[in-house]
Amino acid sequence: MTTLSTLDADLAPRDTVRRFLRSRFVRFLTAYVEMTIAMVVGMGLFGALWDAVWPGLTSRPAAMALTMAFDMTFGMAAWMWVRGHGRRHIAEMSAVMVLPFVVLLVPYWLDFLSGGDLMTWGHVGMYALMAAYLAWRPHTHDADAPHPADTPADALHTASRSGPRPALVSAVLLVSGAALAVVGGVLHPHEEPPNSHAAVFAEYARSTDWVWVHYLQFASAAVVVAGFLAMGQALSRAGVAPLLVRLGDAAAAATAALIAANMAVDGVALKRAVDAWATAGPADRASRFAAAETVRWLEWGVNSFFLLLLGVTVLVFATALLRQAHRGTRVRLAGMSGAFAGGLLVVNGLAVGAHGFEPSTLPLVATGLYVVMALGIRPLDRLVPQRDPVARAVDL
Repeated sequence: MTTLSTLDADLAPRDTVRRFLRSRFVRFLTAYVEMTIAMVVGMGLFGALWDAVWPGLTSRPAAMALTMAFDMTFGMAAWMWVRGHGRRHIAEMSAVMVLPFVVLLVPYWLDFLSGGDLMTWGHVGMYALMAAYLAWRPHTHDADAPHPADTPADALHTASRSGPRPALVSAVLLVSGAALAVVGGVLHPHEEPPNSHAAVFAEYARSTDWVWVHYLQFASAAVVVAGFLAMGQALSRAGVAPLLVRLGDAAAAATAALIAANMAVDGVALKRAVDAWATAGPADRASRFAAAETVRWLEWGVNSFFLLLLGVTVLVFATALLRQAHRGTRVRLAGMSGAFAGGLLVVNGLAVGAHGFEPSTLPLVATGLYVVMALGIRPLDRLVPQRDPVARAVDL
């Protein structure tokens, strides 16, 4: 009797905690916090994008309000899709988010509200209406949302634990490549503005470890490309269309070739050119500087196309992951993160081609996003579609 009483006494607090965690209030609070974080992330991601594409866009209060409303709403809607919510729920929540700013634009244009008041009351209205909507309609999965359970039972089987795990290999390679890229960026000279050629060439000429730092940067990019090739294997085993995987593999191979050319121009040719300029006599100094600038401009072009192709590679594999959205939340998050990362890389590539190496947070943000992408693909190793031998032979 004593033992049973003690057991009941131990379980009672746990049941109370479980009931509390499953209560409507806690679910509401969790959803509200999730939405807030997603909105902040969306604002940060798109804010970096607008700064690169349209620097003066947010200089006017009305444009800032609409841009911020879009950024936050898109981030929230993307997270709702990742969490498995249906189109209707996402559309309703998005309308609730944008409505306060749209309504307040009228008194702003009539000069009844200042720009600061527009931003303040727009955010207050957004968060208040979001709370009211979540309280009225609990944040749960909708009926029209895809779910792993919707997949026919005979279409999937559990992969053997002892079998190949290309998704795990891909994740390790992508995270390792990102880490090497960060280390290479830290070791690369970066005190002077990169487009101030006289100052930055002098900084490069003083560097004694320039060449091997660029070998490290090449290695990091090669590891990332290898990670995407391994991801292609995982996607093939999961049943993704072979043509899409082959397109991603081809883009990855072209990316590897361009990063090799980029590092050859930057890591070897530019270093020799700036060294020759730094040690040239007064009579040759101007011509040596012009030669170094020519090499620098060549680097702009190669780096621009490298970033474009890397962005295309990420976008292709992200598209393949989005086609596997029925595999669950992690795969949906991987696909969405990859789509954002690829888009930012493409924008960064276009910016480098147009303006050179201006300071930008886009590469670092894109790196963080494809790390999230890498960490979300593990479920591809656990579920593999059973395929008909005839269909497999046709694909081959």
